[in-house]
Amino acid sequence: MKIQEDHALGPYMTFDSSKELPVHRWFWYKEGYSPKLVEWAIDREVKAPESLLDPFCGVGTSLIAAKHRGMAARGIDASDLAVFVSKTKTQNYSSRDLEAVKEFAASIFSQSRPASPMRWDFELFDPRVAFPKRNFNDILFLRERIETLDPGPRNLLLLALLSILPQISLVIKDGGVLKIAKEKSAMPVKDAFRRKVKQIIVDLESWHQSGPEPEVYLGDARATGFPDESEQLVVTSPPYLNNIDYSKIYGLELSLFAMSKAAAEEVRLRSVRSFIGRKMRVERMPPEVGEIGERIPIIGTYFADMEGAIAEMHRILVNGGAAYVNVSNSVIHETHVLVDEVLGEMAERIGFSDVEIVVGAERIADVRPAKVKTRESVVIMRK
Repeated sequence: MKIQEDHALGPYMTFDSSKELPVHRWFWYKEGYSPKLVEWAIDREVKAPESLLDPFCGVGTSLIAAKHRGMAARGIDASDLAVFVSKTKTQNYSSRDLEAVKEFAASIFSQSRPASPMRWDFELFDPRVAFPKRNFNDILFLRERIETLDPGPRNLLLLALLSILPQISLVIKDGGVLKIAKEKSAMPVKDAFRRKVKQIIVDLESWHQSGPEPEVYLGDARATGFPDESEQLVVTSPPYLNNIDYSKIYGLELSLFAMSKAAAEEVRLRSVRSFIGRKMRVERMPPEVGEIGERIPIIGTYFADMEGAIAEMHRILVNGGAAYVNVSNSVIHETHVLVDEVLGEMAERIGFSDVEIVVGAERIADVRPAKVKTRESVVIMRK
């Protein structure tokens, strides 16, 4: 297993640049990565791949990049919210769809806005405490009216509403915690919604929609159900081993989308266990993990689940195909975990013929009582 450095990749391992890119910017996802990382992987292949799979597709970065290259693409994710965002960002839309979106945004706030009968429940707290009263009522009014539209405009407008929740709420996402800050200034729903809809329209009117629409599925990266040897390239970024439960961090958005308090728990059952939760036992510990997986259960469950995901990638890839997996090393309970090396060794045992680690960024983890130098990498696994 080779390890090399390419720090030019570092900026591609964050979502920062995507907030300025058409379509990618529709839904802010702090834990995402840049489409340039996907393009780097595609261009690195000697033979141009015709298809791409992302088994942790998140908000669709890999799928959009593949579509823009004219490639067939498939994605799967454990989160209903992620699947919705990915599908909405990768669909093709007609001029009729755009006209319906424009008309809705222009007229909806001139109507009387009676209290909505819709019930919005969230597992951590009552959503009412997270918004100024006027904003809360406007959110449910929009959610109810959007539901009456045809699928194309409905999906675009619902994505617009979900994406503005951070700006119109009193909630701050602080690491793995949601905090309600009464002193926070929440933008009025009308202003934030119209601004987001305008952004979406501008992007769709200027964005060249090339390539087939990707297929996006709700499911489990460890058991996708896709045929053997059906993909030429995998580009993905699984959850980092960082004890952050993304179904909680994006729980308000998920609960408003699904209108179900149980949605987050259903997501957790399909997810790689990268955080402390239920079912922390491991039936069979991967040999590469060692005693640390027994001593610190979150490490054992994470690598046990990732072993299943890597074995699934190996099954789905054609001979000669490659998986590019963006990961970060971690510090858990003062223990530095070399995630990239463990996954690389695991991939070799599973049957990948050539494994390489490309280090893109080095970071300092501030874990008391010390600061630990760690890194983000792409683990390249060739079948």
